[in-house]
Amino acid sequence: MLAVSNPKRTPVFRLLTIASSGIGSFVLGIWGLKLGLGDGIAGISAGMMVAIMAALCALAAAGAAMSFFAGVDESADFVFNETHFDKLTGLLARPAMVGKIAEAACTTSRTGEPMFLIDIDIDRFKQVNDAIGYSQGDELIRAFTRRLKACVPQRALIGRIGAGEFAVLLPDNQVQGTLESFIERLIDEMMEPYELSTHMQSVSLSVGIVATPKDGIDPVLILRRSNLALQNARASGVGNWSVFHAEMGRVADHRQWIESELHTAFERGDFDLHYQPQLDLPTGRIVGYEALIRWRHPERGMIPPMDFIPIAEETGMIGPIGEWVLRKACSDARHLPDDCFVAVNISPVQFMTKDFVGIVRDTMTSTGIKPSRLELEVTETAMMQDRDRAATILKQLADMGISVAVDDFGTGYSNLSYLIDFSFGKLKIDRSFVSRIDTDTSSGAVVSTIVGLSRALGVSIIAEGVETESQATLLRAAGCDVVQGFLFGRPAPLKFKAGDGYATDEVRRVANLH
Repeated sequence: MLAVSNPKRTPVFRLLTIASSGIGSFVLGIWGLKLGLGDGIAGISAGMMVAIMAALCALAAAGAAMSFFAGVDESADFVFNETHFDKLTGLLARPAMVGKIAEAACTTSRTGEPMFLIDIDIDRFKQVNDAIGYSQGDELIRAFTRRLKACVPQRALIGRIGAGEFAVLLPDNQVQGTLESFIERLIDEMMEPYELSTHMQSVSLSVGIVATPKDGIDPVLILRRSNLALQNARASGVGNWSVFHAEMGRVADHRQWIESELHTAFERGDFDLHYQPQLDLPTGRIVGYEALIRWRHPERGMIPPMDFIPIAEETGMIGPIGEWVLRKACSDARHLPDDCFVAVNISPVQFMTKDFVGIVRDTMTSTGIKPSRLELEVTETAMMQDRDRAATILKQLADMGISVAVDDFGTGYSNLSYLIDFSFGKLKIDRSFVSRIDTDTSSGAVVSTIVGLSRALGVSIIAEGVETESQATLLRAAGCDVVQGFLFGRPAPLKFKAGDGYATDEVRRVANLH
C-alpha cells in the first residue's frame, strides 16, 4: 500500500500540517530571539537573526512533520500488510477475505448477480506437513498457490483462510462453461502431483461451494456454510465437491447440540444399556447378550448411537462413557445365567487409550465377573491404528482369559495378515453380508468363506443382523450356528425378577420358539 493511498493521510492534509508546524515554529523563534537577544549580536541585527532562526525552525519543523507522518504511514502500511495478506503466499488473509466477502455480498444483494465462494481444502494437510517437514510443507503451499492462481480467472479473489485451506471468490460471469465442469477441471488440475525440491508430492482435495445472495449475505455465515459443504464433500471420498444446501445447516446444528449436551447427559444419567440375545441355532439356547448403549434425552427422547458416538469420540467423552458401559455391562452380567457372557463394543478411541487393559482389569475386579463371561468387540479399523500396540493389548486380554471378537468383519481393513498376528477368539459377520445372503449369491459366498476361515483359524463365528427365517436357515447351512438379530430379539433392558433374576419375557419367548 502506498503512503498516499491511506484515506486519512491525503496530500492536502500533509501540506496543512507542515505549514502549521512551520508557522508555529516561526512565531516561537521570534518570541525566543526577542526575549533572549535584545537588539542584536555579533554585528547582526535582531531582525536578521530572527529571520535566520525562523527559517531554521520552520525547516526543522517541516522535516519533523514529514518524518512523523511518513512514520505513521509506514506503521499503518505494516499493520495493513500483516493483517490483510498471508506472509507465505501473498494471498489475502482470512480477515481480509471476510471483508471481501462482505463487499461481494452487498454488491450481489444490490445487483442480483450471483457470486460463488469456493472453499478448497488440502485433505489431511497436517499429516502431510508432519510427514514431509515444515519447510517442504511451505514449499508445497507456495506451489499450490501458484497453480491455483493459474487455474482460476484473473478477476477471482483468492485467500488463504487456513493452514491448507483456500477460498476463491468468483463472480458468476467469470465462470467458463458450467460451474460443475469448472470445479471438476479445477480439482483435476490441482490434484496433479507437485514437484518439490526433494520429491513429487500428491495431494487430495475437498471443495465446498456457496452462492451469494442465495445462501446468505453475512460473510461469517457464508464461510460457515462453505465449510459445511466442504465437510460434506470430504465425507463422500477423495477429490469430491459439494454445494451447500439447507439440510447441511440442520445437521450441523444438531451435531452442535449433541456436542453441548453430551457431558450434561452423562452427569444426569441419561444413558442406559439394552441387551440383544445371541442364540445358538442347533440348541435354541441363548449363549450371550450384546450390550448396546441408549440415550434417552428428557426433552428429545431417544438419540441414536450413530448420532452421538462419533461426536463422543471426537470430543473425548467416549472415555468416561465407554468406561461406564463396560462397568455397567459387567455388573449386569452377574444377573445373567452362569453359562451366558456379555459382549461390549469397544470404540477405536477407547481401545487405544493409555491404560485400557488396566481399566478392564479394575472393572472385572470391582464387579466380580469371571473373565470367561466378558467378550469385547473391537473393529478391524481399531486394531490397525497401531498394530504393535494393538497386538500387545490383545495378548494381555487373552492372558486374562477375556475373549475378543472382531466386529463388522469384512468391512474394514483389507490386509488379512492381522488375523495371524493378533490374539482374538471370534469373527463377527457384518450385517451387510447377512442382509443379502438370501438374494445375492456373492454375499452367500462371502459368508461361507468367512465361516471356513474361522474354522481354519480355530476361532468362533457369529452373524449379526438376522431378520428372516430364510437368512437364519442359510447361515446355519453355511456352518454359522450362532446368530443375533431382530428375528431372535430386539435390544431391550434386562428385567430382573425375584427367583431367576436374569431372563426377560421376550428372551424367554424367543428361546422357547427356537
